[in-house]
Amino acid sequence: MTEDIFTWPSDELSLSDSDTLPLTSAESFVEEERHLLWSRCRLVFVLGLAISLVLILLSRLVIDRPREAWESLLDMTHLASFGLALVSLYWGTPSTRRLQLTAFAVVALNAILVVFSVGVVESDYPPELAVALILFIPAAVIPWRVRYQVALGVIAVASPVLARVLSYVLIPGTRSTIAAWGRDPRFFDELMVTTVTLLILAATSVLVTHTLYSLRRKARRAKRLGNYLIERELGKGGMGEVFVARHARMVRPTAVKVVRVSGTFDEEVLGRFEREVQVSSSLTHPNTITIYDYGRADRNTFYYAMEYLEGLDLKRLVTRFGPVDTPRALYLLRQVCGSLSEAHARKIVHRDIKPANIFLTQRGGLFDYVKVLDFGLARQMRPGTGEGVTKTGVVVGTPEYMSPEAVHGEQPVDTRSDLYGLGAVAYFLVTGQPPFLAATTFQLLVEQVKKSPRPPSELTELPIPPEFERIVLRCLEKRPEDRFQTAEELEAALLEVPVDKPWSRDKAREWWHLHAEAIRPVLYESSPEGAVAPST
Repeated sequence: MTEDIFTWPSDELSLSDSDTLPLTSAESFVEEERHLLWSRCRLVFVLGLAISLVLILLSRLVIDRPREAWESLLDMTHLASFGLALVSLYWGTPSTRRLQLTAFAVVALNAILVVFSVGVVESDYPPELAVALILFIPAAVIPWRVRYQVALGVIAVASPVLARVLSYVLIPGTRSTIAAWGRDPRFFDELMVTTVTLLILAATSVLVTHTLYSLRRKARRAKRLGNYLIERELGKGGMGEVFVARHARMVRPTAVKVVRVSGTFDEEVLGRFEREVQVSSSLTHPNTITIYDYGRADRNTFYYAMEYLEGLDLKRLVTRFGPVDTPRALYLLRQVCGSLSEAHARKIVHRDIKPANIFLTQRGGLFDYVKVLDFGLARQMRPGTGEGVTKTGVVVGTPEYMSPEAVHGEQPVDTRSDLYGLGAVAYFLVTGQPPFLAATTFQLLVEQVKKSPRPPSELTELPIPPEFERIVLRCLEKRPEDRFQTAEELEAALLEVPVDKPWSRDKAREWWHLHAEAIRPVLYESSPEGAVAPST
């Protein structure tokens, strides 16, 4: 698979704030939920304050009669409850529990007041519409637990009776009216209809809250893998997906690779994924990507967390900026040799060395710093095993950079196969194209086995020292025994290539600063290249 582009906040390279992750050690998943609840409560309180104010002004213009003192008190209570609740949001740092209780108390109080004023005082106007508004605004907006909405629904259903009791006790002038209602049989029918209607509204609002709350929880679980919160997708490939993520409590940018398992074939993919983690995490060379963590989010979802880099891979480097000159190619290839030396010393074959798996970044002021990515096809060598084609008939590797022995699978693939891939990468770096091009995968694989590549100097106007060209062509020999036998041997040969102006740290720094603006658009592009091609 190709991890398209990783980014790392740079202390040297000037990039925009949007290219870095806003991470703080105090922020957690609970804090994010609290902030969402705070903003939604503010919305409800502002809406309640505005609606109350509009209705109060409207009633004063429409109702042609003197208003009682207690009616003015009701109006002020509506406004004061929402206003004080809004102010309380800015008093200290309210907890999730305090926010939910405040919202519940304010909404419940206003539900009772609405039923009291509409259903008792102005009895010609049924309270159902006003109560529905009070029930459904918080149900749809506030991400609170279902029990709060259930309690609100119970209060809404009981409020017609409760409002009449309070009115009878607190407002002497209404006692005769309420007593007359009690002697009218239609009153109980209307009260029953109102109660049933409110019960239906309350039950529906609870269903809305339950549905939305469940969706929020599912969305949160979907964004969380173990201790990591998924920020955005970086890319997809043959073996999974890669996301930008952050740890819940640690200040550490992270890239998370995910494989989801279902079906028989995916069990083999999972085995390769787990092997990648075990192999990669055992490697410690500074030019090999670092693995932080590994885990299982659920029965079918596996992931591992790795360092989060800023820069671009060699494929994008050449595609965007053209072939590189020999001094820079030597500088980069020697670093790859260092990463492979450690892996090969542990009998680990990468098996997918290609430009997209060699990443350029910066570390501690060192630019053009190489990181070898994606040991997803890596395997520890076992004597007597042909490893070119899997049991499922899939060619393991990327056809343009596969060694002949990896193509036909008739002999074991060993560390010299990686050196063939690195030779093909070197060819691509200085010419802008892989050693072989073909219209079909089958034809490309045939050429890898049978055809000799053209010398790189015939495909570019850049000067290529004969010594370097011989090194590249030796890496691309068909027989493993005709190539360099170790990464150390190849690195030593690269060091002997004569160049007039060697690539240096200062030149690398200058290049990165010069092309900072051009690199930024590359950061989040998707790569169509996969790591597994079907066998034909």
